[in-house]
Amino acid sequence: MGLESKNDISESLHQLKEVYRAALFDDLVPWWETHSVDRKNGGYYTRLAQDGLPYSEDKDMWMTGRQIWMFSHLYNRFEKREEWKDIAKHGMDFMLSNAFGENGKMHFRLNSVGQPISSILSLYTEVFGAIALAEYAALSKNEGLKDRAFKMYDFLLSRLGQPSDTPMLGYPLNREFHLHSHDMCRITVAKVFKDIWPLKRFDEDITLSIESILNRHWKSDEGYLLENVGMDGSKMLDIPEGRLFHPGHAIESAWMIMEIGIERNEKNWINEAVAIILASLEHGWDKEYGGIRYLTNIDWTPTHELEADLKLWWPHGEALYALLLAWLHTGREDIKAWYQKVHQYTFAHFPDREHGEWYGYLNRDGSPVWSTKANGWKGFFHIPRILFRCHELLENTIKSTAEND
Repeated sequence: MGLESKNDISESLHQLKEVYRAALFDDLVPWWETHSVDRKNGGYYTRLAQDGLPYSEDKDMWMTGRQIWMFSHLYNRFEKREEWKDIAKHGMDFMLSNAFGENGKMHFRLNSVGQPISSILSLYTEVFGAIALAEYAALSKNEGLKDRAFKMYDFLLSRLGQPSDTPMLGYPLNREFHLHSHDMCRITVAKVFKDIWPLKRFDEDITLSIESILNRHWKSDEGYLLENVGMDGSKMLDIPEGRLFHPGHAIESAWMIMEIGIERNEKNWINEAVAIILASLEHGWDKEYGGIRYLTNIDWTPTHELEADLKLWWPHGEALYALLLAWLHTGREDIKAWYQKVHQYTFAHFPDREHGEWYGYLNRDGSPVWSTKANGWKGFFHIPRILFRCHELLENTIKSTAEND
């Protein structure tokens, strides 16, 4: 790690750990505890203004599942605070009572009292419903919820990885795609289940996902990861959707692959994950204004999505953890330099110093697009998940370093 002494390194890691601890436990967690819980009708407000007041009382089940999982995860992994357990239960009761249709699929959006008003994106909503059920079942030690979580896992996994005509979250096309997002979802769900119930089936699903990402979507010779490919991994460069390189998604997949690679001592997975992270940053980093562009095409032709040049909260969070994990595992100076660059940009632009929590959407120049803190897509998930992982990683690294001295 360069010319720094062990004492300097240890001190800097302690300082970083405090940055992440404060951001999570002194800012984000209290903000969501205070503002998101609907004590009148149940569940969580998922559309919150800068000051925390709801500007709509509609409730997005995608975000509800994520918030249940996050509070349950903090309870299970960090500290058994009764208020976290109560908040998780509050969301779970509302979700179980209102979110599921007769066919087992989940409604995407409900009104304030739980009546469905949108059924789109069921598959993705169920990813977060499944991890919420699993983590809360572990918290509550409820065997009935455990059984329901396993049934939901089976129902969900049978539909992931199937041919799709809808790349990302767009409209159907007359083409069959294999979606990178399906592989990410499979890893996400299988890893949560595996960490709670270490069964072989979850390891097998994780392996399937990693091999699919590396063999289908990651084009190592060209240095990019394609979101949408043919079922056999073939490139579909004749349409914009086939050229899409999503830096945030690629980096999120990469740290998942790296975590599993470290657990299993799969050096090739680790090396490929590092390569994906660096390729995503080299391609996606805005060299004029700084920050990670939200979407790009591999050939810089226009993307279908007009928000491509915005800087969003969650890719920067995913990059923070991915780079910290890669740097601490490899000790590489180039990775450390990228980590410092992303860390500085993220903490300089996203936290709202006056009202708390983080801005979600920045213009290309780093100014906020708007001041709302939750909008049905941004909620209590990506940033707290990453801040907690960074804090936990640094704590374990500091402890390991002390034991080896």
